[in-house]
Amino acid sequence: MLQQTQVDRVIPKWRAFLLAFPTWSDLASASTADVIRLWQGLGYNRRAVMLHRLAKAVIDLGRELPDDIDAMKKLPGIGDYTANAIAAFAFRNPDAAPVDTNISRIFRRVFPRHRSDPKSMQRLARSIRPADVWTWNHALMDIGALHCSARGHVWGLCPLAPLHGSKEPKISLHPFMGGVGGGLVRAKKAIKFESTDRYFRGRIVDALRESPMMLKKLRLRSELAGLEEARFQTLISKLVHGGVVEQYKSTVFLAGDRD
Repeated sequence: MLQQTQVDRVIPKWRAFLLAFPTWSDLASASTADVIRLWQGLGYNRRAVMLHRLAKAVIDLGRELPDDIDAMKKLPGIGDYTANAIAAFAFRNPDAAPVDTNISRIFRRVFPRHRSDPKSMQRLARSIRPADVWTWNHALMDIGALHCSARGHVWGLCPLAPLHGSKEPKISLHPFMGGVGGGLVRAKKAIKFESTDRYFRGRIVDALRESPMMLKKLRLRSELAGLEEARFQTLISKLVHGGVVEQYKSTVFLAGDRD
């Protein structure tokens, strides 16, 4: 849930999810459609599909998620980063070395001569990790998110600033404290979210959370107005390919929701 989603949005969803599916068995026995419905508001609905598949795989293994990193990576929806993150934060496995965007940024700044490809960053993380991987990785992620940001380190606040290269940009104030005197760097103008494929995929899934729908009726919904027919069909195809929705003749529905 926390992958590419803000913590304040995740907390109430996480609590509701645990209330509905308190065990791996509860999650595995639910329909994919019910899991997707509860996922509403988090975006990236394919994560719900993969989590459901993971639950079924865990049940097949014996109802417990393995704490071994390599074993976890063999399960649906768990890649290298997720396996290391679970190992560090759920199991405090001393072999764990998760490298997210924030940690990778810190490493590139503190070790500017080190190769910055993902595999090299992973090797670096493993080579410098202490025994307490839980505290270490929490600290790195927090520093990267709050002080050693993508726009530069916060002058006077970032504990790693003395280790940065001399050309590293500085921000005069903490990004979340508000700007005074133009101290913060302006962000580049972003593409309007309401025009992206991700936005329209979300609207399609939201509509199907209500009930299955014929393609013609779905196409006429106001939130999908203005979509070219070819783009609409491509979005449906991608959702089907991702296992989020299914299509039978001219009707589409959430995966596992066919009468």
